[in-house]
Amino acid sequence: MPKSRWRRTWVKMWVNECLQGTIRFEFSPAERGVWYDLIILAGNCRVPGVISANETTPYPHNYIAGLLNIDLTLLEQTLEKCKTSGRIKETARGIELVNWEHYQSEYERQKPYRQARKEKGPAPQKLLED
Repeated sequence: MPKSRWRRTWVKMWVNECLQGTIRFEFSPAERGVWYDLIILAGNCRVPGVISANETTPYPHNYIAGLLNIDLTLLEQTLEKCKTSGRIKETARGIELVNWEHYQSEYERQKPYRQARKEKGPAPQKLLED
């Protein structure tokens, strides 16, 4: 079970795929903005890649729309396109980004190095020679 205080401080975005991928021509600019916000929100939720209040409670769509400062209609429209294109699925847990682990794999790969550095403490500073 994931840690209850898990939060990611950043999410990985693939430059070429964002600029030249199918989302560029399948989604309107507003829908793309919602998709990118959903990625960011999935990185901020307690369960990695799942937009939910906790492990068993999905956020209501009207709450997500309010959080993202968008109309509920735009959110629903974008979610439907994301489902149709296989980007998300809605389950009892919440809105799950289908390929979250693949997209965010670099973060997980580097996690042990960050943890070791945190446990070791700050590196000693070198004295400057005159």
